[in-house]
Amino acid sequence: MIKHIWFDVDGTLATHSDEFNKVHNQLRYKIYSQVINKPVTEFLQQEFEALYKKHGSNSATFRSLGCASDFWMKHFEQIDKEKYYQPNENIYKTVEKLKDKALISVFTNLTAEGTKKTLRILKINPDWVTNYLSGDDVKERKPALSGFYKMIELAKISAEEILYVGDKVGVDIIPAKKVGMKTCLVWSKSDEADYSFENFEDLLTIDLTVQSKN
Repeated sequence: MIKHIWFDVDGTLATHSDEFNKVHNQLRYKIYSQVINKPVTEFLQQEFEALYKKHGSNSATFRSLGCASDFWMKHFEQIDKEKYYQPNENIYKTVEKLKDKALISVFTNLTAEGTKKTLRILKINPDWVTNYLSGDDVKERKPALSGFYKMIELAKISAEEILYVGDKVGVDIIPAKKVGMKTCLVWSKSDEADYSFENFEDLLTIDLTVQSKN
């Protein structure tokens, strides 16, 4: 039985437009070039993407280069979210309906300040959210497991009674499964997740009352 639903934020509740992706990638390559002190070239971009594939997230990639855990997120939050993020009625209405069926919380690599600012832009009412767990609150950002264990601690229930919803298999789904949570991938399909939906509102089709098998 699922009693508590936790959401990733960036890429899950906040969807990315082509314009955002362009600005986002430019920033990733720019910061990487500064860290390794080389100009931005096509080869450098390919090199960065290889590292990203290996480590699973931008935060983990820059962490592997010796940067602080919050290094990438401090740069990421330079992007004007007011300009590039738009509230999606299907998303916030779905979350509103789900909060009547289970507790709602968020766990994200964003900073604490960035998390609440982003949710405000997306029209996710703060009164719906039980716990805010940001990248600032854990030693290592996703896909490290420390934050997932912290979710269980905050929820004060067993891992199998928690559903974690995210958009990335390697960063969200696999780590959540490793600690025993139920998982849901949104915006694409994967056999790695317990549930996966291309349409966000299909989260409402999950039977939260089904008892887990021991």
